[in-house]
Amino acid sequence: MHIWRSPSYRRFALCKKNIIMRFLLVLLSTLFFTVTCTAQNDLLILKKNNRTQQTFFPGSEMTFSTAKGSYNAYVTSIERDSVYLVQYDIRQVPTNLGIYMLDTIARYNFGINYRDITGFGKMNNKFDWNASGGALFGGGILLTTVGLGTWIFAKPNTRYYARPALVIGSAALSGIGYLLLKSHNKGMPLGKKYTLHYIKVK
Repeated sequence: MHIWRSPSYRRFALCKKNIIMRFLLVLLSTLFFTVTCTAQNDLLILKKNNRTQQTFFPGSEMTFSTAKGSYNAYVTSIERDSVYLVQYDIRQVPTNLGIYMLDTIARYNFGINYRDITGFGKMNNKFDWNASGGALFGGGILLTTVGLGTWIFAKPNTRYYARPALVIGSAALSGIGYLLLKSHNKGMPLGKKYTLHYIKVK
């Protein structure tokens, strides 16, 4: 029996087709919603030292914080000094084939006054310094620990004894990784440097 005629293959093909159709439906719905609603809604503009960093409108993704907590959601509308958003609970769920796929478990609609926003998360549209810093920090710590362990349990001038240059270099890498994490893991708190502006369109 050919593989494409087997029940397992047909279930896999049907599952793949459903995923593609669901993705296209969400994409078309988002585009339609954005086109029809942008002209009818106000805008939010995030500025850094009076220079525009990001503009928020219906369909935009927002990662922000308030006094009650942090959120990652999509803007549905902006009006009357309030931002209305939808937050999706997306998780991995098992299929009949024994594989996992991403699926939307629930969605939450909520609104806040734009004045309640206290800051925004960093925009990751460039090089991911956090991931690089984490890799350097973790790798440097591991190599340093192993090197120091050889100093304790191995005899000097043997093949298992780590050279001082290796241990020092590993410690330096972990230090660089820590500095990258610390310098690029900061958000964008609203205040003197970052400001949020409400632009009425209607």
